[in-house]
Order: sequence, then structure tokens, then C-alpha cells
Amino acid sequence: MREETRSALEVRNALRTLHDIGSAAEDAIFLLQTTLIFNTVTLLGDCRSKVNYIKGTAPQLVKAITELAKTNLEIEPYVPVPSHLLKIGENIEKLADLMERKVKEEILFCEKDVSEIVFLLQRLMEMLKPASEMILARNKFLGKYVQESEAGVMKRAIEYATRHEEKLIESSFLPIASSICISMLDAIKSIAWHAKAIVTKLI
Repeated sequence: MREETRSALEVRNALRTLHDIGSAAEDAIFLLQTTLIFNTVTLLGDCRSKVNYIKGTAPQLVKAITELAKTNLEIEPYVPVPSHLLKIGENIEKLADLMERKVKEEILFCEKDVSEIVFLLQRLMEMLKPASEMILARNKFLGKYVQESEAGVMKRAIEYATRHEEKLIESSFLPIASSICISMLDAIKSIAWHAKAIVTKLI
């Protein structure tokens, strides 16, 4: 009985930590969005702290959840979740690096480009919140919402990137600004994909 209680506690702690990692990712995206809007590096330190938490905690959970799944089949769908959260953290870090470069090198984005990336970052936050909630409560409706949102983010990001590539070819846009925008869009697409992968496993 004590062993069962201990195992149940370990499962709850592991899932709670996964949820906390997801929440940290959501908070980090908000900090990135604010960084872009106000064109300042002030909040990037807090963002990187959250990324460090994700990168330091997620790998530890891979082994822990894999071990728990050996004796608890209900937790088996969670085995790949830490790895997806780690990838989300790595892509948030890429966004932070790109935004830091943009600010420090005074690389200008036009208003439309800022609005488009701010919009996509908002959509990412709206995906990460239900994805994190699904870790604690495997609600199919939340999962479907995240899956549908991922399709929308991908569609918009591809459209925006295509426009930047066309402008780059036409030389009608600063190459460095265009390059940074495309890299940001790639990171955003990756975050959306990994968020969808998490809920797909849990539905």
C-alpha cells in the first residue's frame, strides 16, 4: 500500500513539474512578445531564466517518467512530453537570441512584420496554456483546439515567410531584417509543432 502511495505521489509530482515547464514556456513567450513590441532587451534576462529552467528540468523527467511508465501504463503517453518541452525551450532560446540581435544591432522591422510576429507569439501562448493544462487533465477538447491552432499558425507563418523570401529575391527589403524574420518564423513553427505533438500523445 505504501509503495502504491509513493508511486502515485511520484506520478503527480512528475506531471505537476511537466505542467510547470509548460507554464514557464508560456511566460517566456509573453516576455518575447513584449520585447518585440517595445524593442528592448530588458526582459530577455527573465526569459532566459525560464529557458534555463526548462532546459535544466525537462531532461531529468525523461528518465523519471520512463521508469514510472514501466509500472503504470496510464503514464506511458507522457514519456515523450519532456523531450517536446525541451525542444520548445530551445526554440524559445533561438527567438531570444534573434530578438537580442535585432535590438542591439538596431535592425528595423516594418510595422507589419512586428504585428505579424506579435500575432503568432500570441497564438503560441494560446496553444501552450491548454497544452499545459492537458498534462494535468487530458481533455480532448483542449487537445483539438491546440491541433487546430497549430494548423493556423503553420499556415500564417508559411505565408509570412514566403512573402519575406520574395522580398529578399526582389531586394526590396533589408536582407538582414528579412533573414531574422524568417528565422523567427521557423522557430515559431517548431514551437507550435511540438505543442501539437504533446497534446496528440495525450488525447
